[in-house]
Amino acid sequence: MLPLCPVCGKPMKVTELKCTHDNVKVSGLFTVSPLAFLDEEDMRFVILFLRSRGNLKEMERITGIGYFTLRGRLERLLDKMGLKPIGEDEVEETDDVFTKLKKGLITVEDALNMIKKKSGGGQNG
Repeated sequence: MLPLCPVCGKPMKVTELKCTHDNVKVSGLFTVSPLAFLDEEDMRFVILFLRSRGNLKEMERITGIGYFTLRGRLERLLDKMGLKPIGEDEVEETDDVFTKLKKGLITVEDALNMIKKKSGGGQNG
């Protein structure tokens, strides 16, 4: 999980990568996976979800946790990662783009591309 700012509590940005083998450092602003925002317990849930091939009934059998509790947990994880289920409001709202940008889930370049795509400006010619 990405560390949170001790002052404001928001996720911190990755700005440096280092190879521990030869001590090479690369600086910049790096985009991270939505998985990086999950804590250890959330990651265990995701791993179990993947190992059960996304079958919540199988997860219910393995864990003894009820289906609807698992489903709620999955919904909270999607929200935490800034993801929407497929087929649910496929069109991105402009406000949603700015929210993702503000939360650090996407880069400025990603936000501009999403807005261009929504307005039809992303097409060539």
